[in-house]
Amino acid sequence: MEKQSILTSKSYQRAKTNLQDKLKLAFLKHYPHYLVPGYNLHSTFSAADSELENVIERYQEYPYHCDLPKPLLPPAKVPRNMLNEEDPALELVTLKNYVNSDIERMKHYYLKHEKELKLIHKKDIKWNHTKGEITAKIPKYVADIAKIIDKDPDPCFEGVYNWYYTGGSIDCVQLYNKNILLFPFMGELVSVPLDNIEDFLWKPLFEKAAKCELSGTLYELKHNVNVDACMFLGRYKRHCNFYTLSERDNKCKLTEIHTQTSKTPYIGADLSPINANQYCLVNVERCVTLWDIIKMKPINCNTVMQATVLDDSWSSIKFQSADPNILLLVDRCCLHYLDVRVPFDQPALTMCPKFYLEKCEHLSIDVASRNNFCRYIGTYHSMLMCDSRSPQQCVQQKWTHQFKSPPLTSSVIARDDKEFVVLSSQIAGETTVIVNTWTDNEIPQSYNFPYTPPHIKETLNESQMQGMCLNPYLRDRFELSNTGSSLIKNDTQNIFLFLQNSIGDIYYQCLTHDIALDKYSPINGKSYCILNAWQNAVSIETDAIAPLTMSSKSNMHYPFKSFTNKKLRLEHKHDSVDCFEPSWKQSLEKLNTYMDILAPELLAVWEIYEEVPLPLTAAPHQKVLNWLESADTKAPILSQEEIENVSTPINTQELISVSQEVDISYLDDSNALQDLLPKVKTTRSTKRGSVRKRQRV
Repeated sequence: MEKQSILTSKSYQRAKTNLQDKLKLAFLKHYPHYLVPGYNLHSTFSAADSELENVIERYQEYPYHCDLPKPLLPPAKVPRNMLNEEDPALELVTLKNYVNSDIERMKHYYLKHEKELKLIHKKDIKWNHTKGEITAKIPKYVADIAKIIDKDPDPCFEGVYNWYYTGGSIDCVQLYNKNILLFPFMGELVSVPLDNIEDFLWKPLFEKAAKCELSGTLYELKHNVNVDACMFLGRYKRHCNFYTLSERDNKCKLTEIHTQTSKTPYIGADLSPINANQYCLVNVERCVTLWDIIKMKPINCNTVMQATVLDDSWSSIKFQSADPNILLLVDRCCLHYLDVRVPFDQPALTMCPKFYLEKCEHLSIDVASRNNFCRYIGTYHSMLMCDSRSPQQCVQQKWTHQFKSPPLTSSVIARDDKEFVVLSSQIAGETTVIVNTWTDNEIPQSYNFPYTPPHIKETLNESQMQGMCLNPYLRDRFELSNTGSSLIKNDTQNIFLFLQNSIGDIYYQCLTHDIALDKYSPINGKSYCILNAWQNAVSIETDAIAPLTMSSKSNMHYPFKSFTNKKLRLEHKHDSVDCFEPSWKQSLEKLNTYMDILAPELLAVWEIYEEVPLPLTAAPHQKVLNWLESADTKAPILSQEEIENVSTPINTQELISVSQEVDISYLDDSNALQDLLPKVKTTRSTKRGSVRKRQRV
């Protein structure tokens, strides 16, 4: 009866009323609604007395425990843009924000000066064709906006996160009873077997690994396992590469076999799980193409019509695991089922979960479940379970993930009667684990709330509390965005989560510990030691920064041809005599014939009326000797009255110009200088007034 009173209490009824409907407008104005948690929604929920215990069991904590994550690979080289606090995966979003900001600034300028600026219509622009060039006369503000738009790095992209990474760039496959992990690392695609050396530790076997060069930024990896080999599809921006993974001499062999190019960016790709020769692609124009990899020709191609106005061009394409003739196309609004046996410009079935979503909420990820009729659909704030057998009421379950950024990657793995769904966004640390229990093959039940496992930053914090991992750059490195996630199950049925960031670092952790772990447990202690050794490798690495690369290339053939053309060289005769004589070059004899008529007047101020003449015929060294011999060795003695009138010198550190004469009274060694000066006749006055009168003259 006590449990029954809980369900009938006013607090429970008020909480149920506030949570089951959409969020109120007053709440959305004051709080970020992605932080609002919600209870697990079930379409089969009932509060009958007979099911009371079952109802109470639906709201429990996560039934397992997670250890702290630890690095798997050696530290990757840090790119140069990371030193400027830039994220390689978010570079496109940053550039788009700059472009949009400049466009908005120009629009604001036009609206502010709308009366001064003339409005121009497209039909009023006259285009002139002259000498292969097309020109037009337009206002300056239009030309400025066109110049900004021309700098747009990707006109097809719009969004607050980089949705090109949807699906993730890391994948795991079990081949020859081995877990093989595929991931991009420092410009190469690497396939490495993983060895479970202990119950909760993994070791990459690099001596058995294989790699091949990447042809750009890898956004998504898909695989299809055959009997003797495994096919991988790597989605890039404007092409898709196909790789085969096999084993030879107990080593992996990774080979690139085909490349499919496109002028329009790809945003989704998948391999058929039944027919190994088929794959499908979708681009930003919603053009879905079914290909035959052997014939290298399209089997079917259609552009799916858009029923509603969407925020961006994102979409995702998948094969249905049970029926190879059905393709699943997900856009921001709905989940569409396409039948490839007929023209699929119109979907055969559409499921829209709009009734269960907020106004700002859209779809962002799609992943299959163990039931062929059910799929997990990730939205901006929720995770949905949709059933195609009831398209009008397709949502069967709902969870709240509380992510600030839309979900980007998702993985599903089964363990006994439970299904683990791991959802991750592009922001570091935003990962949640959902446990869904299948009581039978038809109806799933979720008895636990979503759980957020610890991030690698928590391992760093605990290590620093123990005096380890004190490198200040590690925190910035661990805050880089997520680009891929994968789940692996070992022989003891423990599930491990592998996460990769934007520079290639991979961290892993166990999600299914049966006993509670604290920061002093042996398992977490190993995480501290592994992270500390990894941090030492980062510090020792001398070439941690990638070298400068060429960002753009220009064709210099024409300048090189012009510089090496002998006909264009300027003619120059080396034997020609330069007859020009500069005017400042004069002989010493000619200079001695000149007379300075202003010299007596200038010397009279200093009471100097005559000077010792130098013989013109003497040699230069003889002139110096005569001048030194004629110097007076006795320094003049100043009277006490004259000493008082001498101003105190002010010594500074400023440079003195060479053209300025230095007053000898400011120098310390005045006696030595007086010995070098020639004899001159001077007149001294004992009266102060006569000296002042003479200075005024």
